[in-house]
Amino acid sequence: MSTSGERFANRVLSIHRFINRSLVGRLLPGARTSTVVPAAAPSELVRRLGDNALVVDADALLLNPSRGAAFPPYFLVAVEAGGYIRGLVLLALYPVLHVLSHGARAKAMAFVSFCGLRRDEAARIGRAVLPKLFFREASDMRAIEELKALPKEVKVVAVTRTFPTVMVEAFLKEYVGFNAVVGKELEGGQRYLTGVMTESEIDMKRLARVLKQTQKTSCISPKPMVFHDGRLAFTPTPVAALAMYIYFPFAVVLAVIRIAIYVLLPWRLSSVVAGLTGVRVRVIGATPAADDGDAEGTGKPRGGRLYACNHRTLLDPIGIACALKRPVAAVTYSLSRLSEVLSPIPLRRLTRNREEDRRRMSSMLARGDVIVCPEGTTCREPYLLRFSPLFTELALEVTPVAVDAITTVFYATSTSPVAKSFDSVYFLMNPRPEYSVQFLEPVNFEESGKSSIEVANEVQRALASALGFEGTALTRKDKYLLLAGNEGVVKTK
Repeated sequence: MSTSGERFANRVLSIHRFINRSLVGRLLPGARTSTVVPAAAPSELVRRLGDNALVVDADALLLNPSRGAAFPPYFLVAVEAGGYIRGLVLLALYPVLHVLSHGARAKAMAFVSFCGLRRDEAARIGRAVLPKLFFREASDMRAIEELKALPKEVKVVAVTRTFPTVMVEAFLKEYVGFNAVVGKELEGGQRYLTGVMTESEIDMKRLARVLKQTQKTSCISPKPMVFHDGRLAFTPTPVAALAMYIYFPFAVVLAVIRIAIYVLLPWRLSSVVAGLTGVRVRVIGATPAADDGDAEGTGKPRGGRLYACNHRTLLDPIGIACALKRPVAAVTYSLSRLSEVLSPIPLRRLTRNREEDRRRMSSMLARGDVIVCPEGTTCREPYLLRFSPLFTELALEVTPVAVDAITTVFYATSTSPVAKSFDSVYFLMNPRPEYSVQFLEPVNFEESGKSSIEVANEVQRALASALGFEGTALTRKDKYLLLAGNEGVVKTK
């Protein structure tokens, strides 16, 4: 019978061979696969350390073999944390960076990207923005699946020589499942960073020290990404970043024109004219007919129709109104003054006080149709957050509306209170922004005999099925705790 040590050694050898087959051929053309390599060799992808530890080369998993592969993550840090001017400086230096050695290039990009940044802001970018890029661009995540077969007692440490720890730690630990991450550190004071990477080497002693301090919490288990932040919706390679800067002035002008079209022109005309500028609202299936306001022929007003939609961007109600070809009032949380002024439809701010919100929505529903987003916040990925059951208490029937937004350059959502004011503008800055709208069969609360929570869950499942999304029990609080470090509560007047 084989001992646990022998089984561990066999598993390490199997994983080493798998990752080498998957990655080394691209990293080092013509390289020979070997289980014994010098400590400094870049082909050292997986190595056993002690009796119950495994060291993985994170750079091989996160980067493709090109010389500019590390540029997009650093550029995202520069733009998302430091602004477009800092990103432009980094882009302007790229021709010089391209001829530097690997180590010097990483140090230069780190300095430009992090110099003067707050430590908490750098950590937020590493936690909320970069994981999406790594998920999209990682060389071969199948290698991670192989690590799931490791014995429970084995600790897995990721090592990076290209990025500061703050850039990759959240992704590798929270999403991939590594137990520890070792990389270069950034110098600085208690609150601000200088951008200078430390010269300390990542040697066996340091790895052993980290392993000793690391608690084995769980097995390697990659998890899906539900939330992420940041404005750029593409991988900012040097060429793509340059194209974005060239396009940016035209994008601002385009957004202003599109806003003017929706605000100034009649509804039936605005959608047609906006379509000429590249905006598309695609309606799937039939749209509900406008109510005549007569309750079952009694001559008494019965109020408006209640629409409940999933929440992709702040423009969801406007997309639905375009599909209906008439203005429809909407209620929303965290509504900025700019968004309220620019909106072509009536918007009402909610307070997160249940009774006050019920009163406001009931008052609006008595006067006409109302759109509500029960999730309470947006989600970019194909997931639906938990639906608040409050909307089920406002009317006897609700019409679920499945909406999806497509952007190619800029995301139209943000967790920052300041950046959130420009969400609608950024959506319209995309070359060809698109909304798809699908009206589902109405759900009658009175006939179902179910509780408000059960009805809310039923509406969520119907929308998830129509969109091909996955329903979750996650909430706005979960999103903001992960992305912004707060509960997403905004003071309202």
